Amino acid sequence: WPDCSNVHNTTVLDLAQTWKQCNYVFRDGQVNPDRNSIQDFQSFFNLSDAVLYNSIAATLQNKPSSVYSQNVVKFIKTWFLDTDTAMNPNLNYAQMNGGPGGQTGIDLRGFAKIASGILILRKTGNTDWTSDIDNQFIAWCTRYINWLETAPTAHTAATSTNNHGTIFVNQLAGVKLIAKDTEGAVNWTQNYFTGSFQGQLAANGDQPLEASRTHPWHYRNFNIAGMITNARLLKYADPTSNPWNATAKGATLQTTVDFLMNTDPSKTGETATTAEIYPNIAAIASVYGDPEGKYVKFINAAGFPYADDATFLWDQPLAGGIPSGASGETPVIGTTKGKSGAKSLAVGPWFIFTAILASGLLFL
Repeated sequence: WPDCSNVHNTTVLDLAQTWKQCNYVFRDGQVNPDRNSIQDFQSFFNLSDAVLYNSIAATLQNKPSSVYSQNVVKFIKTWFLDTDTAMNPNLNYAQMNGGPGGQTGIDLRGFAKIASGILILRKTGNTDWTSDIDNQFIAWCTRYINWLETAPTAHTAATSTNNHGTIFVNQLAGVKLIAKDTEGAVNWTQNYFTGSFQGQLAANGDQPLEASRTHPWHYRNFNIAGMITNARLLKYADPTSNPWNATAKGATLQTTVDFLMNTDPSKTGETATTAEIYPNIAAIASVYGDPEGKYVKFINAAGFPYADDATFLWDQPLAGGIPSGASGETPVIGTTKGKSGAKSLAVGPWFIFTAILASGLLFL
């Protein structure tokens, strides 16, 4: 945010003068609306969603070629490969402070979704995703990895102890999987759980670094989502690993979600973002189970139509089957007995696609 006290101007500064001359100061949890003058960050989120969902749609068609996989090819070529439109493989100017300070950070956190989409197309042998396109994208990712591992700005993000460091690993490990550097993905995610993760949790599951922010409910959920994504990336890259058992001061990923479930977002004025916890709950329950039915009870009590949410598809292990009397045509929320006898979210015919998608869905 601009603080023009350093300029000592006697007339009102126009926007261009403000950007160039005024010092900019940090306001935690507040977004300067100037950011919206350039929408690249939102465009990349849209791209990552488009690659993921079109890849899933192509898989569900069960054909070697599909209009959906052709969409993925078009999107990847436009953003990364075609000479006239391709992004350079660096984030030298991704985030900038106004004033003389300049660059501050990086953000392409949707790369785990892109990795998921590409891995799905590779695994299913989709013919639209050709070896030529694959090799070109691997080459782009390899150059980008070099920047992520050597640039000073990237180093700042990588060594951050809060959610910035968590999300950095999401991004780099996802790109490494696209580049077929599985060993590198394993190393980065393992080092996360033995490194910065150890300082992110308290024994009771709280996250002190996120709890001190002006929007602690949001930032806790945001970091949990990154933690879960890192766990899924590691488990995919090294199936023998068990990041879900990783502990910090005795707390696990489940501990921190359980702690947050007992935290009231209204006390910090964050009622509008209550729903941010639901995908985290679903992901945790899909791994640790729900023998007491506490996760289903929490979601049902909130009235959240979870079965209509996209994450219901890839958190299928939480599901226990179709409740008695259900048609099976539409997934519904309910309490029913799963195979283990535990209460769980009921699921419709989506369940049959889980095995197809499980190897590629690396994000929350």
